[in-house]
Amino acid sequence: MVMGGCIGNTQGENGLDLVVTYSSTNGTVVESYEEGERVEVNGVELTFDFSQTTSDADLTRYGVNFLDGTPGTTIEANEGNAVTVEFLEHGLHEIALFALDENGHQVITTVVIRIELRMIWTELATYEPLPMPLNSLPNNGGIPPAAILIESIVENPELIENIGGGQDVEITWGLIDDTNSACQRQEGSVDEGQTASWNTVHFNTYEAHELTVQYEEGQDHINIHQTVVLQYEEVETLPNV
Repeated sequence: MVMGGCIGNTQGENGLDLVVTYSSTNGTVVESYEEGERVEVNGVELTFDFSQTTSDADLTRYGVNFLDGTPGTTIEANEGNAVTVEFLEHGLHEIALFALDENGHQVITTVVIRIELRMIWTELATYEPLPMPLNSLPNNGGIPPAAILIESIVENPELIENIGGGQDVEITWGLIDDTNSACQRQEGSVDEGQTASWNTVHFNTYEAHELTVQYEEGQDHINIHQTVVLQYEEVETLPNV
């Protein structure tokens, strides 16, 4: 991937002047998981405005191409001048913006988009917490994230509401690599009706990991609420409006 900055104004030959404006070039995809299953994905929509593009001939089409072999997203010039595309995968994405006129002349410019990922994980009333897979490698084969930000909260709810009767629970958090070795580890204890949390940052993003909560000792079931963010270096093309 070429990571150089790109411009939104490109003067081509044959009188076609490509001018594209965009107010945002980054965003965060949010994935929600319940009991180990992904239940929702909210993507990132970005809009590219070609209204200032001009040509000596009539303009016919504007478009955005992801440069991954999939068909581009286009709009006919007589139907509009803004193209909106959705990103569902984290990563640094180089995309092509292009305009075409009636004589077949085309001008292309590229921009870099930064898409981060936030994963929200919930398990309720469990004695055997599931491992949370953390695949930080982007599917586009590009540069991995700069860091993995982790917040894990374990709750030991009251056995009988407003009465209690439960016990504390001993747990161990772990960040496990693909050789089943613990990159990070933290022990904790959760009293009845209380929560315990583990907040950490991990910088080895070049391999897959699992975030685990090991139930060590106790009799009460626990609830788990985790948020993991794949954070990228801010090298995207800057907005131009």
